[in-house]
Amino acid sequence: MTTLLYSGNLGIGQDLGTVLRAAARLNGDRDLQIIIIGGGKGLPSVKQLVSELQLRNVEFGEPVPLYRLFDVLATGDIHIICQKPGTEGLLVPSKIYSTLAVGRPSLFVGPADCEVGQIVRDSRSGFVVRPGDVEGAFDALTSLVHSAALRCEMGENAKEYYEYYFGRQKSVARIITIIEHVGRNSHS
Repeated sequence: MTTLLYSGNLGIGQDLGTVLRAAARLNGDRDLQIIIIGGGKGLPSVKQLVSELQLRNVEFGEPVPLYRLFDVLATGDIHIICQKPGTEGLLVPSKIYSTLAVGRPSLFVGPADCEVGQIVRDSRSGFVVRPGDVEGAFDALTSLVHSAALRCEMGENAKEYYEYYFGRQKSVARIITIIEHVGRNSHS
């Protein structure tokens, strides 16, 4: 069974509707399980949509403490990341970094030209779909659900991209550079 995972805040900047409507077209597919972990003001409307669409194999979970996050993220075979149009520059769904770090492919539903869309395209670690493009989300889900090889390839791409651009060595080097810069400027 393939697990489609959303983990995080369900607020005004996230829209799971496109993915859930696409998943409803796969509703008879016993190979797909959807797990939604998190809370927020949008949770009741997400639960209502799941009910309206009569989605099967959907499980809701409470937010998890940070020490359990990696284990939860590792349960997802495909990660949902979403961002509503008009929020570019106001928010960046940080789950892109954890999705890359755990080496999982992503289905990003959001503005194609925003930071997350660019990362997904550049890393070749998933699909970018416009909000409301249920057909595009369905095609992406179908490809990912029915191809373990594609999930594996995109997951490897995700991990490599994370290590190259955001990994520990890069992070530590960046922190050192900032500290050195602050130190030089404080002595001037």
